[in-house]
Amino acid sequence: MSSSRTLPPLNALRTFEAAARLLSFKRAADELCVTQAAVSRQVQTLEAYYRLKLFERGNRRVALTPEGQKLLEATQPAFTLIAAASRQLLQAIAEKYLPLLTTSAFAQRWLLPRLGRLRQANPSLHLQLISSEANPDYREGFDAAITLGLEEHSAYEATWLFSEEVFPVCTPAFLDGCPALCDLQGLAHVPLLDLSARHWQPRLWAPVDWAYWFRHFGLPPAAARQAMSFSHFSLQMDAVMQGEGVGLAWRHLVQPQVDRGELVMPLPHTLHLPERRHYFVSRIGADSQREIEWMRQWLLDETLALRGTGKQAHAPRLPLVQ
Repeated sequence: MSSSRTLPPLNALRTFEAAARLLSFKRAADELCVTQAAVSRQVQTLEAYYRLKLFERGNRRVALTPEGQKLLEATQPAFTLIAAASRQLLQAIAEKYLPLLTTSAFAQRWLLPRLGRLRQANPSLHLQLISSEANPDYREGFDAAITLGLEEHSAYEATWLFSEEVFPVCTPAFLDGCPALCDLQGLAHVPLLDLSARHWQPRLWAPVDWAYWFRHFGLPPAAARQAMSFSHFSLQMDAVMQGEGVGLAWRHLVQPQVDRGELVMPLPHTLHLPERRHYFVSRIGADSQREIEWMRQWLLDETLALRGTGKQAHAPRLPLVQ
């Protein structure tokens, strides 16, 4: 006879162990989040299985019979061992989470919509997503990050993912109501929604706002009729989606909305910024090296269209020399 056929009903055994350890059906019910009557039924099931009394029942207390004591002495260490093994397994799984640092805009607008594809490509990869508004500090000893620009460090290596492309967007309904918005000069006649240069201060780059945009295309910044300024890109884009005005958008963050027709580019003018590169940066020799390689390859696959075709699409890996 196999050992599995000699085991009692396991749910009843679990209930018995709690009641025997606590010497109280009520306290066992509280611990197991069931009713006291449910505890009593499970104990009765176990007693029927053994055809033995396991508890002596009094008015307000219970006591173990010799047979019940014997069963407790066997089950209590067994449940303790199972609980310890369970904790170790859960800790092992938790340690395989890959902490990934990135900006809130990239996390919300680019990564979250693609989580399904990430899980499908790497079912055993678990992310701990950490967002901020600045590149991480190497002194923090992070494992992996997606950075805006590149700061060199001997303990890290980087892979280029894509460069920035910025252009104005609005909703189709907003564009239909603004016939003057047919050229660059037309931007002076519509509300412009901007990112706050005072708030958004990346260490490596000048912020791209409407003043930056107008200077690049040879127009005076005063031509911009700024309606509102936002501290975060997601807030700005929410206002754009509500038809409040025209905002500057980054292709990697809004391409799905453009493809679906939720946003349109009112002008053909687009600002290519090849020097403003985004990188996947990872710590050399990190314990999560396998997960890092999975993440690196998936990011390269997902950003291939943003890098274009040809030699640049292959995204070389760069050691960072301090």
